[in-house]
Amino acid sequence: MNVVSTVTVLIVLLAMIVLAQGEKRSFEPATFYKANCAECHGFEAEKKFNPDLPESQMIDSILNGAKAEDTRDMPAFANKGINEERAKALITYMKSIRE
Repeated sequence: MNVVSTVTVLIVLLAMIVLAQGEKRSFEPATFYKANCAECHGFEAEKKFNPDLPESQMIDSILNGAKAEDTRDMPAFANKGINEERAKALITYMKSIRE
């Protein structure tokens, strides 16, 4: 194998390792909530959060944002690393701190 082929193989392997590490990164709903949500929703999810809404509606609001009538709009978090699984974890966390 020549040097160029060896370097190419090493670069591909390194890229695969980096991508795999990114996928394994854990998500801490409490940490994310405190940094990104508590300002508007309160530290106990007591503001602007209705736990009785359908989960699909809450997920959509987290991922795509939502218009608000009397305050600023909720931003979309899909472009900030939140996917459906993480949105569900946030909803579960928010419900747990309201109890």
